[in-house]
Amino acid sequence: MKILIYLYYPFYEKHLAGGVQVWLKNLIRNMQSKNKNIKFQIVCPTGTMYEYPKDISVDHSLVDMEQDFLTPKIIYENFSKLKKYEENADLIWMIDRTFPINSKKPKLLSLNTLCYERELMSIFQSNWDKMVVLTDFVKKQVEDYVNKSELYEIPCYVDPIFLNFEKNTKVLDKYFKYNPKYKYILFPHRPDPAKGHSTAIDILKELIKNDSSYRLLIPLPPLAKQINVDRENKSILQIKKYVSSQKLEDYVIFHKWIDYEDLPIYYYIGEYTLFLSKLPETFGLTLLNSISVGTPVISYGVGALNEVVPTGNAHFNINTIEDAVKIINKGKNKCNIKADKNYVCEKYNLNNISQSYIELFEKLKEEK
Repeated sequence: MKILIYLYYPFYEKHLAGGVQVWLKNLIRNMQSKNKNIKFQIVCPTGTMYEYPKDISVDHSLVDMEQDFLTPKIIYENFSKLKKYEENADLIWMIDRTFPINSKKPKLLSLNTLCYERELMSIFQSNWDKMVVLTDFVKKQVEDYVNKSELYEIPCYVDPIFLNFEKNTKVLDKYFKYNPKYKYILFPHRPDPAKGHSTAIDILKELIKNDSSYRLLIPLPPLAKQINVDRENKSILQIKKYVSSQKLEDYVIFHKWIDYEDLPIYYYIGEYTLFLSKLPETFGLTLLNSISVGTPVISYGVGALNEVVPTGNAHFNINTIEDAVKIINKGKNKCNIKADKNYVCEKYNLNNISQSYIELFEKLKEEK
């Protein structure tokens, strides 16, 4: 079975910009290892910063179609390439986007977010045959607008690299100078105004009043989604200005975006992970990554977060900065992390989730 995957961002080996990219790469690899009859072909915009996977077929020659202006010649060339791959595919897998050319091939739409316009438009503009969402929360948001019989729920997964990793903090030196004397508060999110950077800084300000060993880690923008770079750089500048205005330069550490392979040890060193988004989160991979290595998470519980990991053990909801400070001051050792770690490892198993996708692909191909 030949599956064409249409992406709207460069698909790098290590420098992954967010949860969707992480979710897709390891899912593809696991499915290919489980079923040798499935072959994936990715077609995506070009990128020049990092290496592409060598074991996944990727054509990165498209011009990014989300730029403000493309000449008719560029559009024609893009569509010609897509048509070539479409003709050789058994089915098309669209990730959060409409497939931009007509096709009678069976199409699967994976809707991974409700937070942005283009993702929402894919629900109504795509000529999809089946749709997959990650959580019951998303399913309830869209089921009044779509054919419910063609709507499937398959969650994300805990990547095995978070379950078996070397606790070698030296790898962090390429991002920042790790100091075991500090208590690190993690904020592993892209620079987006709704992700809660200023709130994280306010929480830090309260924490250091009683304990100056706290440090807040904030990643700089990733470069994988290159169309977002200028906007996110401007956002980081605003965040740095706020840090300066609060006289917290010595307590906030800005660092390069963490390569995926180094994320387990990065999450491991945290006292707590802050997930302060007020967007309608459709899953929250940060929850799984953090809890699976033993670091509890503080969130507002928006969207699907409390569905993915119920609160009370290693996932805590807050309403105010004071709530967060009180939880953090209790210490991570007071949390029942083991219970939630077992929960996420059992419920979000990569092999089981891969098998669910394989069965769905086979069903889609047979029906069409």
